[in-house]
Amino acid sequence: MDIQQFAEQYRVRVRRDSCGDEVIPGKPRHTTRQEDRRHILQHSDDGNLFGVCLLLNSARAFGNAVRRLLPAGFISGQTGDAEGVLLFDPANPEQAKAAIREAGIRIRVPASPERLAQLRTARAMSSPPV
Repeated sequence: MDIQQFAEQYRVRVRRDSCGDEVIPGKPRHTTRQEDRRHILQHSDDGNLFGVCLLLNSARAFGNAVRRLLPAGFISGQTGDAEGVLLFDPANPEQAKAAIREAGIRIRVPASPERLAQLRTARAMSSPPV
């Protein structure tokens, strides 16, 4: 599984960071560079291992996140005081959802057919006659 397939399966967006690598950015959303956010990245080329990069404000917050993720089967990749990378299997739905939750990634919700119909009628009524 590559990062595009992961993004389609879990309905999240893929962006490119300043190096050109594909990442799935999370919080905080006001940063200009994608790599300054918490994000999910593809760690191995064969797609068997993804990483969730956690950049938190304090060592306590990072320690709490690690304590939540390690029992779920995550592997510690790199660890600092308040930031680090935890590795997980993208084929495991429990690990994938936990990584998305910890990174603060927004899940795209598709519009219902009723909502799409409402938008079409509103656009048709607001467009000027030809």
